[in-house]
Amino acid sequence: MAIKMKARVRRGGISKQREAALIRAAIKAREGAYCPYSNYKVGASVLGASGRIYTGCNVENSSYGLTVCAERVAILKAVSEGERELKAVCVAAKSARPCGACRQVMAEFLPMDSPVIIVNLEPENKPVVIRAALAKMLPMAFDPADAGL
Repeated sequence: MAIKMKARVRRGGISKQREAALIRAAIKAREGAYCPYSNYKVGASVLGASGRIYTGCNVENSSYGLTVCAERVAILKAVSEGERELKAVCVAAKSARPCGACRQVMAEFLPMDSPVIIVNLEPENKPVVIRAALAKMLPMAFDPADAGL
C-alpha cells in the first residue's frame, strides 16, 4: 500500500525509519479491533522513550460510553508496562482523528511538541499521512502543574 506523506511539522526527533515503523504498527493493530457495533476499525501505536513501540486497537462495548479508543489502549499498555515518557503517537483509520479524551491522555504522557501522526486510510488506494504537534491538536490542555497537582 503506497502512502502519501504530507509534512505538517518536523518529526520531533523521530527518524523516517522509526516513523514508518509506527505507521506500520498502527495499521496492523487495526486487525485486532473489536468493533461489532460500528465496524470502524482503529489502530494506534506509541513510541516510548525506551525506543519500544506499543500498539492498541479500539474495543467497543454495547454500552457505548464504555468503548475504549485505540490511542488510549496503546498509551495505557505502554504505561502498564513501565513507560512513563512517550515520544510520539500514531493513529490509523478511515478518516482518523483522535477524540478529545485521547488528546488529553496524550498530554499526560507526551510533551506538547510531540508529533501526532494521523494515517487516513480513506480512500484505501491512497492513504495520506498528516503530522501535527500535540499542542496544535489540544490547545489549552489541562495541565496538572497549572492546577497545583
